[in-house]
Amino acid sequence: MKTALSRLIALFCLFIFLNAFSTNPISKSLTDKPKEALPCFVEFNDGTVKQFSTLELVTGIFKTPHLLADGQIVIKADEIKAYQDKAHYAISQKTFTDIKSSKVAIEALPGFAIRIAQGSLNVYSLKFYNGHNATEKLFIQTNDKMQIVACTPELLKEIIKDNADATAFLKGNDKKTADIKKLLETVDIYNNSSLISKN
Repeated sequence: MKTALSRLIALFCLFIFLNAFSTNPISKSLTDKPKEALPCFVEFNDGTVKQFSTLELVTGIFKTPHLLADGQIVIKADEIKAYQDKAHYAISQKTFTDIKSSKVAIEALPGFAIRIAQGSLNVYSLKFYNGHNATEKLFIQTNDKMQIVACTPELLKEIIKDNADATAFLKGNDKKTADIKKLLETVDIYNNSSLISKN
């Protein structure tokens, strides 16, 4: 378990390092700017993007979850459609799903999905409360400009069908997928193969 986790962390770090030299935009609104220049930013509903030195998720009893930029600027969830803090990129679920959004912040602002894999194939994790339990739903996007849609085993198989390594890995273990872990490893293989084939 520790070995697999170490490998996943190492692959993730390698991917971030390689991605820093990519010419792909971080967001549709952010073109021609290297990722290092944008450690923290928010994309407002009107499409404007503002950079900050720090961006912190603020939660607590009797507090409406919000972002605190540069230690003093309050940014509310309904004012923005995406943000990048030091930990992750998050996007508003309003842009891709009609699942009722939770009022509770789970790793991100309520109603925001975190990008957990990035490359030719992006994967987003949306966590919300379904009654008393936290539920996670995964969404997939074939590149930054395509629509974000619910991830299903059938859709993933269709997307990766031309990538022999990713397809073999996905088929390799017939157990009903150690779901998220296997999906992320499959996506990682797919993204790394796509990155190599572009060079």
